[in-house]
Amino acid sequence: MTPAGPEDELDFTVRAVWREERVSCPHPNVLRAFLDDALPEGAQAFLRFHLQESQCPYCNAAVEEMQARDREAGKVHLEDLKDRLLRSTVSALRQAKK
Repeated sequence: MTPAGPEDELDFTVRAVWREERVSCPHPNVLRAFLDDALPEGAQAFLRFHLQESQCPYCNAAVEEMQARDREAGKVHLEDLKDRLLRSTVSALRQAKK
């Protein structure tokens, strides 16, 4: 095994700082815009790389949480729509009997 030289220590330090300090991680609002496909192509490409190739655990967790909230919000909206449709149908059927 070769002893680590100063270059190896520097490489490790730079990598560690970038990962631990999350230097390349975007703000959550930018992640939201990425999910909404509302960023310029260059920014979209960077975020695809950051999430898929770099596999940033922090940003991937944030994106998964946003997607889960989106799914839950959609369910609530559909449930509300279903309830309103049922009530209006019952009301229309009652009016038709009169």
